[in-house]
Amino acid sequence: VRHKKTNDVVMDGRMSIPTPDTPDPNVGTYSIFRTKTKFGLTVFRTIWDTTVHGTVAFVEHKKFEIKLDGDYHVTIVTGDGPEDETEDFERLSTRFTLFYMDEEVARCHMSYRDGSYDPSIGPTIEMIAVKQSHRGKGLANVLWHWVLYYINNNFTLECANNDVRPGHVMIKATQIMTQEVERRERKRTGGLWPVGFKEYLFDYCGFSVRIQKGLMSHMFGSRRPKDEEGVLYVPLLQKHKIPTKMALEKKACPKPGVTIMRSKCGTRACLWCGKTGLSLVRCTRCETSFYCNAQCQKNDWTRHKKWCGKTRKQVRKKLIEEGGMVENEDGTYSLVLGPRGQMGL
Repeated sequence: VRHKKTNDVVMDGRMSIPTPDTPDPNVGTYSIFRTKTKFGLTVFRTIWDTTVHGTVAFVEHKKFEIKLDGDYHVTIVTGDGPEDETEDFERLSTRFTLFYMDEEVARCHMSYRDGSYDPSIGPTIEMIAVKQSHRGKGLANVLWHWVLYYINNNFTLECANNDVRPGHVMIKATQIMTQEVERRERKRTGGLWPVGFKEYLFDYCGFSVRIQKGLMSHMFGSRRPKDEEGVLYVPLLQKHKIPTKMALEKKACPKPGVTIMRSKCGTRACLWCGKTGLSLVRCTRCETSFYCNAQCQKNDWTRHKKWCGKTRKQVRKKLIEEGGMVENEDGTYSLVLGPRGQMGL
């Protein structure tokens, strides 16, 4: 789109073109536009104000700060990556940082692309973690509260997936691994218990396993763990309700120092057969593994017992002993994959 008088580019964009074998209904439904001029920004705001609510998301490059109780504050920054002169539309991202006084204690990175190559439209959670010395204070929940606050207030684009009824926004999570991101109080045994990235998203944020329908499903087939991709559908707020809702959300922010985390489980995948569901059986020892039933758990026990209930250091030692992991010269570790991409454990 060019200015009529000056011929300057006001905004530019693109749309994915659907093909007869495209499995995702989002392809060909959404267009992505961007602008780097003040006039283009005015045009964007006019479009957002005058079009049907739910058909446009207006994500502005800006930075703002929210002060919290107890010397905590959150900064939210939206912008391009370091190479913003390229023609890459996928560099736009939002970074959430929680500070205690001047110390950064927690961080979340959210992009507006899909690293899985499954072309569904929605913000993607790339990482969320609490600084190791501050884990066990409930800070991940504090930060996640403001991530949802930002999405509800800014990403007003209705999801067109067939997996959910109309009137929802889709939040995705990709490359979900098991690295520790927080700690919680364990009622049964006492003390603080590590919470991995995968456990936090699925057990405490309500994400569900995301079944791939696009390119990645054909590339990896059954070899790729299903719970490396997650999805969370949140209601799309009506435009006139957003200010009231946002005012209430500010008051409902979790307080730092709460070590008990409430469960909010989504759909999980069985570690043995790969089926997904809400009523899967959880391993009572490690509390992080799920199975369809006792038989699936029994079938997987030969593999699962090697790391069930053990610390990351103990699992790493076991992997090295059995040839499933090697230590690199720089002190890092790499997994050794066997046939069909399966690990030794």
